[in-house]
Amino acid sequence: MVKFVMAKEKISGFSNGGWHSSKSLFQIKEGIIEENFRYYFDMGRYTTLMSEILELNEFRDKEMKKTSTPKGNYAVIRDVPDTYDRCIKTRIPKKEIDFNLAKEQHSLYCETLRQLGLTLIRIETDDKLPDCCFVEDTAIIIGDKAIISYMGVKSRVGEEIEVKKILANYKEIFEIKSPATIEGGDVLKIKDKIFIGISPRTNEQAIKQVQSIVSNDGYQVIPVKINEIFHLKSACTYLGNDYILITPGYFDDKYFSEFKKIIVPKKYEYSTNCLSINGKVLIPEGYPITKKFIKDEGFTTIEIPMSEFRKGDGGLTCLSIIF
Repeated sequence: MVKFVMAKEKISGFSNGGWHSSKSLFQIKEGIIEENFRYYFDMGRYTTLMSEILELNEFRDKEMKKTSTPKGNYAVIRDVPDTYDRCIKTRIPKKEIDFNLAKEQHSLYCETLRQLGLTLIRIETDDKLPDCCFVEDTAIIIGDKAIISYMGVKSRVGEEIEVKKILANYKEIFEIKSPATIEGGDVLKIKDKIFIGISPRTNEQAIKQVQSIVSNDGYQVIPVKINEIFHLKSACTYLGNDYILITPGYFDDKYFSEFKKIIVPKKYEYSTNCLSINGKVLIPEGYPITKKFIKDEGFTTIEIPMSEFRKGDGGLTCLSIIF
């Protein structure tokens, strides 16, 4: 009886986050079964034994999902320029940007990344480049290589210059050449696959150049024709553990048939752009339905206020380059 009580305490304490052990959940489960098998057998409580095993298995599965997000060590970020209110805005109706609030939201974003264990690599902002805080678009990290974008919008040309200088300290540099254009928001890397959206900002010439650059690195480059959205990652992001967050209707779902899908309704489309890193999923504040969908699959979420970046066509992944 004493062993039974101790085992129950182990289950309860571990499930509530108050008990830690170097043993795996498999080992814990096996130990509990060994301790309590005779007790349950003598009492004829076979269903209770099975119930405890199933409970532990479910908890294990959720814990595995929580820790199977993409990993990173560094985050390149760029502060919000004083001219940010002149950034590209395509949403109708266009809304006035609260510059001070944008800076507050950016600071919180950066601090969250730091709390998640990422070393921040900060690039000085440039008021001549109103969109420069959306640093993701300027470069694509593939293994030991950094592919520097050729920006498709004239007002954004030049954002990549300082990013290239910084990344040269960490990666081998490659550059996309005109007439090819590409932005990092169209590039979704999942394990050994690189999905690249064909969009108003990214063309097929750029995809061919990316294929050439990574041809000997074991990656499969997959072009994805998208419609009616800004970037591929506006409607599809990777959470980890083979889960993708997706809003259907903007591209052919066949490209992602091998993955487990969390479907986000179109009216909550903005919340599809989440940033999953180092055990947490950052989601834009104000989307409880999307948050529930993600948490139901065992992931841990952190809400980040993004109102002022949404006004500038930006999402969570847009504000950093993580590697």
